[in-house]
Amino acid sequence: MTQDISRPNYTISISNAKHYLILFILWPFLSFIVALVNYNNKESRRVVYIFLVYYGLTFVNNNQYIDAYRYILNFKAVALIPASAFMDIFGGLYTDSTVDIIEPLLTFIISRFTSHGGVYFAIWSVIFGFFYLKSVNLLYDRYQDNPNWTALLALTFFILLLPITKVTGIRMPIATWMFFLGAYHVVLYRDLKFLILTLVACLMHWSFLTANVILIVYVLLGNRNLVYIPMVILSFILPSIVAPLFQVIAFRIGGPIQQRFEGYTSEGYNEAIQQSAETASWFMVLGDKLVFYFLLIAILVIQITGKSQMKENSERNLFSFLLLFLTFVNFGQVIPTFGNRFKLVFFLFATLYLFIFFLKDQGKTRNILAWTGLFPMLIYAAINLRMGSETISVWILTPGVGLPLLVPGLSIAEVLFY
Repeated sequence: MTQDISRPNYTISISNAKHYLILFILWPFLSFIVALVNYNNKESRRVVYIFLVYYGLTFVNNNQYIDAYRYILNFKAVALIPASAFMDIFGGLYTDSTVDIIEPLLTFIISRFTSHGGVYFAIWSVIFGFFYLKSVNLLYDRYQDNPNWTALLALTFFILLLPITKVTGIRMPIATWMFFLGAYHVVLYRDLKFLILTLVACLMHWSFLTANVILIVYVLLGNRNLVYIPMVILSFILPSIVAPLFQVIAFRIGGPIQQRFEGYTSEGYNEAIQQSAETASWFMVLGDKLVFYFLLIAILVIQITGKSQMKENSERNLFSFLLLFLTFVNFGQVIPTFGNRFKLVFFLFATLYLFIFFLKDQGKTRNILAWTGLFPMLIYAAINLRMGSETISVWILTPGVGLPLLVPGLSIAEVLFY
């Protein structure tokens, strides 16, 4: 089953499928590792996808401080609601309870046939995994053209920026991958039909309305770097000027949008966010800042030393979009959690830009950038893996498919850190 990962091979083999099935039954995690090694094969990609869903099915929900705990409590409560309450979901869209559609609707549908938390997160993992792997495959297929250690580093970091364990937040993580996948095609190749996907992300998480506004503005204006660059500079200096603008927009829209904005900008909410930040581990804050400033420096260095190599239309498009989106992120920092949410989207596109450069550059610059970025990337990835260990069953690593469903839930975090 081993193949040369330096060149693509998309042949689907029934024999390989049977081997994977047998191996998955005997040892799911081992089949996952084998599939990763042979990821250029379509059959291997399916195995990786199935394992991501298997993670959701074996989901450990012992930590009451993560979003998943709240989601499952709500899911079990919805399971007790009679089917006649179906229309109440849509009624709730016009109150302060929710302005999203997909999550409450799917939660209600799943609750009609089960109240099992594992099944609930397995279904969400199906959705998350689809957009996640579609996005990863965009980069992986590019990587096949010129495999090298620097591009592999950027690809690995991209994969770990928002891994499957982030499905615990359901709405925002899934919406992020939906938006990335759609915006990738819109920005790089002007394929406007993918705007449908980016707009659907708003139904998963309402805040992507703003990200879509930025995307549409970019589509209308194009690569106006002479406009975007001064805006980026101002966004580092005068972010507070956008706060009244957001308030006016929220007031004019009214309803749930206004209520959400007021909730995010209230004094009590600000204090809660500040207290949460103060109690966060220093390396969590450091990891985010290091990655942010490393990516900024990397983009600047590429523009100064490697601009001639990033001259294709898709690459120029991506750079201009990064400028506009970075402006949006910086000004969004005036609203607690808002700017940080979309900073992750910026990380994804900035890492994509770095990845493309690593594929094209043959000089010393890419090695210098790779070594410089290694520490920030490791810190950020380690934090995500540590947080993800709270929901990964330790039994998912052991032989025997279904074993985690037969034994008490025990997370990797409980074994290693508690």
